[in-house]
Amino acid sequence: MSDSIYSQLKEAADQALHSATPQEGMKHLAHAFTLFSKEAQRLELAYMRLHDRFQTVHAELEHVNTRLQKKLHELHTISNYLDNILKNISEGILFIDSEGIITTCNRAAEEILQVDKKKVLFTSFSSHFSDDFFGFSLKTAFSFHIAQNLTYITLPNKKEVEISTTFVQDSPKQFQGLIILIRDITKLQNLQLIASRHDRLKELGKISTTVAHEIRNPLGGIRGYASLLLRDLENFPHLQDMAKNILEGTKSLERLVSNVLQFARPIEIEPKAVDIRIFLKELVEFIQVDPSFPEKIFIELHLPQDKLIAPLDTDLMKSALLNILINASEAIEEKGSISISLLENNHLYSITISDTGKGIDEEDLHNIFSPFFTTKKRGTGLGLSETYKIIQAHFGSIDVRSEVNRGTTFTINLPLKR
Repeated sequence: MSDSIYSQLKEAADQALHSATPQEGMKHLAHAFTLFSKEAQRLELAYMRLHDRFQTVHAELEHVNTRLQKKLHELHTISNYLDNILKNISEGILFIDSEGIITTCNRAAEEILQVDKKKVLFTSFSSHFSDDFFGFSLKTAFSFHIAQNLTYITLPNKKEVEISTTFVQDSPKQFQGLIILIRDITKLQNLQLIASRHDRLKELGKISTTVAHEIRNPLGGIRGYASLLLRDLENFPHLQDMAKNILEGTKSLERLVSNVLQFARPIEIEPKAVDIRIFLKELVEFIQVDPSFPEKIFIELHLPQDKLIAPLDTDLMKSALLNILINASEAIEEKGSISISLLENNHLYSITISDTGKGIDEEDLHNIFSPFFTTKKRGTGLGLSETYKIIQAHFGSIDVRSEVNRGTTFTINLPLKR
C-alpha cells in the first residue's frame, strides 16, 4: 500500500471518529471504504500480473532446466563413450599437462607400464618416472615444444614398446600438454622373429638338401674304394686299420647326410583325436622305463581332471617332446626335476615343460631352434629344429624362457581343433 493511500485512509478514519454527527461519520467512513476497495482491486490486479509473470518465468526456467538436463545427459554419454574408447584402446595413452601433471592414463598404459592409475593420476610425472624414461627428455620437449619421432625402448619389465608423442597447443592453457602414445610391440617382434626363423629354416632346408646330395655321390665312391682297400690290405694290418677308419668316417657322414635329408623333407602329419592327458601319461611312462634316463631326475606331471580331446599325430609329437625332455635331463647335472603341465585356454591348450637344469645362455636362446646349432660335443643340432617343425605342422607355436643356473621352460601352444 502506497504512503498517499495510507494517509488518505488514516485521514478519513480520523474524520469519521471525530465527526459531529453520525451522518457525517458515515460519509467519511464510506469514503475510507471506497479508498480501501480501490487499493484492494489495484493490489489484486498487481498480484495477478505478478502471478502471471511468475508462471511465465517458472515455465522458462523449467524449459531451460530441461535443456540443461539434456545437455548434461549428452555430456555424460559422450564422456562415457570417450572413456570406454580410452579403456579399450590397445595402445597406452598418457596426457601430461604444461605443469608436468599426468591427467590421463588409460587401462592399456597401466598394463604396459605396470602402474596403478589411481596413484599416478593428477600427480607429477617426475614422481613416478625419470625424465628420459620414454627415451627422450620430457623437460626439453616441454621447453621447446618439440614432439618426438618414433622411439623404441625396452621397459624395465622387458616389454618392447614404441613411443610417439603429440603436443596439444591450440586450446586453453589448462588443456595444453603432451600426449604420449605407448604401443606394446613385444608380440609383434616375437612374430617377426618366428617369421624370420621360419624363412631361415626354409632356406637352410633347401641348402641342406643340395649340399647333402652333392656329398652323397662322392661319399659313395669313397666308401667303395675304402672297402676295396680294406680287402686288398688283408696282409697289412696297420694299413688295413687306416682303411677301416676311412670306412667308419664315411658311415658317420652318411648318417649325417641321411639326417639332413630327413630334416629337409616336409613333415606330413596324420592327426587323430586323442585325450592329451593319456598321451602325456604314456609319454612319461615311456621315458621313465628307459634305462638311459637318469634315476636322479624326478618327473612331475600336472594334468586337469577332465578329458582334453584334441587332434594330434602322436608319433611325431612324441618325438618332438622327447627331444625337449632329453635335453632337459642332460641339463640337470645333479639331482633335479622336470615338470610337465597341461592347461586348456579358450581354443588352445598348452603343454609346459620346465626343468631345474643349468639353463641356456641368453646369446644362445634365439638360436636353439636353428638347424645344426648345438652346445653339445656330440650333438647334431637337429633335435629342437625337428621339434619346431613338428609343432608348426600341428599349427602350434613354441616359446622358451630360461635363466642360467635356474632352469628352462618350454611352452607349447596347440589348437583344440584343426
